[in-house]
Amino acid sequence: MHPNKLNFPVFFFKLVLGVFLFAFVLGLPSGITAWFDGLPWTGEAETVVLSVIIPFLLILGWRFLSLRLPIAILGTLLVLKLILFLASPSGGWLVRVMTPTVNQGQSSVGANWVKTYATSWNKNASGILQKPWTEKLDFPLDWALYPSCGTCFDALSLTIEVDGILLMPEGNRFALIARGIEEGSLSAVNKDGESFNLLPAKSFEDAGHQKHQLPQGKEWKISGKLKYAGVDWSLVPVMVNPDGEISSDLDRGTLWQNKESLAGSLDYIGFFKILSLILDAGIILFLAAWATWITRLLVEKEILNWPLAICGLILTCLPIATANLFGELWIVLRLSDPTNVAHLGILVVVAGTSFLTWAWWKKDFRNFHADRIAQSVFLFFGPGILLLFSKKWWPSLGQWNNWGTGDDWTSYQIYARTIVVEGEWLGNSIFVMQPLYRYFVGIYHWLFGQSAFVQNMADVWCILGTTVLLTSLAIKLRLSALTAFAASLTYLMPTFLGGFRYQIGRGLVEHHAVIFIALAIWFLYQARDGRFFKIILAGFFGVIGYWIRQDHLIVITMLVFFIIEPVHGTTKEVWRTYWEQIWTHWKKGYTYLGIVAFGVFLLCFRNWWVGGVFGPTIPNHPNYTGQDLIHFYQRIQIIVTAVDHGNPSLATLILLPGTLLGLLALVWRPKFLQNYPIAIGLALIGLFLPYWFVANWGYAPRYSIHLLPLTVISLIIVGDYVFKRFSKNKVDLPSLSKSI
Repeated sequence: MHPNKLNFPVFFFKLVLGVFLFAFVLGLPSGITAWFDGLPWTGEAETVVLSVIIPFLLILGWRFLSLRLPIAILGTLLVLKLILFLASPSGGWLVRVMTPTVNQGQSSVGANWVKTYATSWNKNASGILQKPWTEKLDFPLDWALYPSCGTCFDALSLTIEVDGILLMPEGNRFALIARGIEEGSLSAVNKDGESFNLLPAKSFEDAGHQKHQLPQGKEWKISGKLKYAGVDWSLVPVMVNPDGEISSDLDRGTLWQNKESLAGSLDYIGFFKILSLILDAGIILFLAAWATWITRLLVEKEILNWPLAICGLILTCLPIATANLFGELWIVLRLSDPTNVAHLGILVVVAGTSFLTWAWWKKDFRNFHADRIAQSVFLFFGPGILLLFSKKWWPSLGQWNNWGTGDDWTSYQIYARTIVVEGEWLGNSIFVMQPLYRYFVGIYHWLFGQSAFVQNMADVWCILGTTVLLTSLAIKLRLSALTAFAASLTYLMPTFLGGFRYQIGRGLVEHHAVIFIALAIWFLYQARDGRFFKIILAGFFGVIGYWIRQDHLIVITMLVFFIIEPVHGTTKEVWRTYWEQIWTHWKKGYTYLGIVAFGVFLLCFRNWWVGGVFGPTIPNHPNYTGQDLIHFYQRIQIIVTAVDHGNPSLATLILLPGTLLGLLALVWRPKFLQNYPIAIGLALIGLFLPYWFVANWGYAPRYSIHLLPLTVISLIIVGDYVFKRFSKNKVDLPSLSKSI
């Protein structure tokens, strides 16, 4: 279903309606603990669905949300969600972390207990116990950040206060398994006023002893304090059935927050349980119907076909199936891969070249049309990459990360807590580090809890987004669609196989910065049709890119020349054309530069408002080292070799020649460079110039990540020239040209 000019207002209204209905179905808190119980999205199912599955479906089939039947289904699901939101009691136990005995982190203390990201949604607790906490990192510890203390986390000792209601099924007994407790117990009072001491067990075996169990009964008020110390912690509610079988998989109607929320609703708990089950099933069926609709659409468009499906399926399954095999291979070869990602890079190359070989051999160019190649690339690489990283970070769902000491990623976490938990949305000091990424981190945690899973997956999405944008840009540059696919392959290979893989999910800004630069380029290039809206979008993304990494200001400014592209010809011809086009497109150029300048002004104004300094950062920033030609050369060497000392890397084979080609095209344009955009060469200069003034130390090869997309395009342009010369008499070029 494609909107046209006549029905666009109706289409837009239905799309907005569908999006809002879907957002409310997923976002409204349902009270009762369920798979899709709304904000905050801390459950495992919710987190994966919202950060992996739904974005994937939206990219491939966002129009589905504008159809009548999906809107009707979403409306029905919203009614169920509203009933739960308005009437259901709140599930889980309230847990308050008392002021810790080791407290060198950025904790926020109120009424002698520590606020966390969870407190943003429940003002009475540091966390909500809805599922077993089986290890220390499961506890609400997002305040435990020690920028200068390497052993503080292991030495952490704290007391938690537990408060809640327990509803036990008839015939069952209840026990609590808690390792790491120095002292403390919980009291249980039933509705008849009987009081019992709930002594935590240390293991499942101990939980089978009657002394650790509550007597049978429907409703219990649970409260008390537990003091934890050491490294091995747990807090696991379990149910003991009449046969003595112990299970930590509690019914969703077992744990509740308080007696008041249950008042008048106790007889209807079963109703809410059934309603939540229906809602969960409805959302799953809706997603399945969405995926089916997308599959049918892609088959009809001939994007999803047997060659792509088979090669894509291989790329999806093999990285997980062969992980152990490759791990043993690295040992034999005396290599190391602590990321467990290197084999993905190998399989990306194998699957991608196999698909290209099949297309070339069979002359099957169905996927290599200009209007299909971007979707084909995303569909080919996306599932395998997303699945591998989802599996890699699955154990971290719900868990805090011990971020370590003295590193940038720890600083971003501290800043993020200050913004979200402390409520300092403008911050409380002049920006020293990259200003915007802390807000991304804070919002990720605000929506999805203390786990870094979504923050890490955001890096993966940035990589996939950059890959697709590179492919689309290659088509816009009038390169062959086969070459455009090769561009995606060339970009992904060093990303997963080289040193770049260590930057994925590390908690740094690089991949977020790259995607916004790519978006700015894309919209600037699109702005040649005269639509100022695209210029505004390009300026917006450029500003975001600058706010994420301040040393990108010059390159973001230089991107303005993409408005003029494409320009072809010799050196003299292209520079003459550039001079002429500058006067043609000066309104667009000034608009873009004006937006970027305004973004810089806003950053400086914020720093003046908060700290009294009108500038982008603190005076005498530690990375500012002055002008030094020798150091400048060393810094550029680090970037173009993707190492900080000594030996070149795999990425060097792309970065170095791609850079040289881009700079060469500015002053000399032989035939193989006559289609090379001058704007890329100017962007390369803009990328390098800041390092005349500032150092680029630490976390190599992160500074090379920003260079990789531009150098990939450089090599692909030359590769396309060679490919077309080679294939002139070997391929039906007219038919192939029609496909691009």
